[in-house]
Amino acid sequence: MYGTYQQQDRLTEDEILQRMLERRHHYAKLDNSRGYQHSFRRKSRWELVRLSLLIVGIECTYATETALVAPILLGIGLPHTVMTMIWATPSMAGLLFAPVIASVSDRLRSRWGRRRPVMLALGITLLTGMLILPNGRAVGELLGLTSVGWLATITTCGLIMSDFSAETSNGLCRTYAMEVCTIRDQARVLSIMVLTGGIGATMGALFGAIDWNRVGIGRYLGGNDTSVFAANWIVLFVGLLVTLTSFAEIPLPVQESEPMLRPVTQKMLLDEVKRVHDEGDETEQEDVPEEVGFKQFLLNVLHMPRSMKVLCLTQLLSHMSYLTYCLYYTDFVGATVYEGDVRAVKGSIAAERYADGVRFACLGMALCSTTSSIYSVFIERLIVRFGARSVYVGGLLAHCCGMLTMGCVPHKLVVFSCCALTGIMYATIYSIPFLLISHYHSKNCFAEVDGVYVESIERRGFGVDVSMMSSMLCLAQLIVSLAIGAVIDTVGSTIIITFISSAIMLCAACSAMAIIYMGL
Repeated sequence: MYGTYQQQDRLTEDEILQRMLERRHHYAKLDNSRGYQHSFRRKSRWELVRLSLLIVGIECTYATETALVAPILLGIGLPHTVMTMIWATPSMAGLLFAPVIASVSDRLRSRWGRRRPVMLALGITLLTGMLILPNGRAVGELLGLTSVGWLATITTCGLIMSDFSAETSNGLCRTYAMEVCTIRDQARVLSIMVLTGGIGATMGALFGAIDWNRVGIGRYLGGNDTSVFAANWIVLFVGLLVTLTSFAEIPLPVQESEPMLRPVTQKMLLDEVKRVHDEGDETEQEDVPEEVGFKQFLLNVLHMPRSMKVLCLTQLLSHMSYLTYCLYYTDFVGATVYEGDVRAVKGSIAAERYADGVRFACLGMALCSTTSSIYSVFIERLIVRFGARSVYVGGLLAHCCGMLTMGCVPHKLVVFSCCALTGIMYATIYSIPFLLISHYHSKNCFAEVDGVYVESIERRGFGVDVSMMSSMLCLAQLIVSLAIGAVIDTVGSTIIITFISSAIMLCAACSAMAIIYMGL
């Protein structure tokens, strides 16, 4: 990325960037009381880990939810059809309100910054939801509302608060980290977030695999599920506290009034490189920070080039397949592999078998998360050696084959081992699509005609395209939640989810073959 302009008697791109950062660092140090100088220096690995700790809590929450929400809702007495429709409520809230919250965050003029006040509000909502979700029955009894309908409503409120806040905070945390880092550190912090996220997901799955009643904590806290969520709550609280207190943001009014305190973006750097080499003048032209609103988001969706449409379709299908697996995997293992019954009388053999199956499934999900973290370390090297197309399609087909094998041979060792293949797919869909978007924007090309890449006339916002790609998760969750439950009830067995997931991922792999990779 850097040093591409090395020529005799000419400054390299890295040298020009360093000069820009040094000017701003010196200017920020003139008033040490504000503490903004950190935005213009290289950060240590530990500092990047501090920025990433909230991701640990968020991914831990995802793992806990996907492992235990289905058994909790089914245990209330809901059929699969209604249970899966409840899963649709957070995704509907995400599609409606996540872009609005992102727009508010872009425009926030708080002295504490643009991202952290919103992250704090979402964090409090998330922590509250995590308290309500496993305690819906206790809250209902406290309020005198003990019918199945009221218990489901209370639990759903906790699910919406936690899942929606986690998904929205995920994007804001990455935005915050990239804004307080230099552009040289942005790739580093994103890579660390993938690794720490895998650790968080593994922790959440392992929490679910522990029999908290046997170690005594479950009896004290009111049950196994409550204990799992309590452990998750502590991880989330620590991560939120550490990340929010890591680095001060430069408020929007300060950036508007003091150009030397505006972060150096890739566009500013490239403009400066061109100016220095073409004109021999190092006078920087500063841009006011771009504010991407909901209107711009809609315009980018309506005028989406074909390359982005295919990429979004692939991501949608990939998430649909993954969610079909992760939302029903614990129920599949507990009901089909262990032959238990979630609605059996508490303490009965069938109930114990189902609980054992859920804990075993959590171990499989921990294997998935661990594999994802390890694979993410090597994925860039694999892209260099084999090309993005082969790695992308191969990662999707790994999950496809794993789910097909899991359905054909529903044995404990098989369903556990195949989770590793899902981990490969998970790391793939959370890296390559975003690398492709960055590739498109760096070249400003979204189309290919007769083997030639055509430069785009219409400018597109990078943040908007990333947000749009992330929104595919909400849309996928909505579709899966509204459809799969009815299929399970019709068939009468959760084993059908393995074949559905495999078929959808096969479609995603076919779609990935049609993506424009532009030499990546």
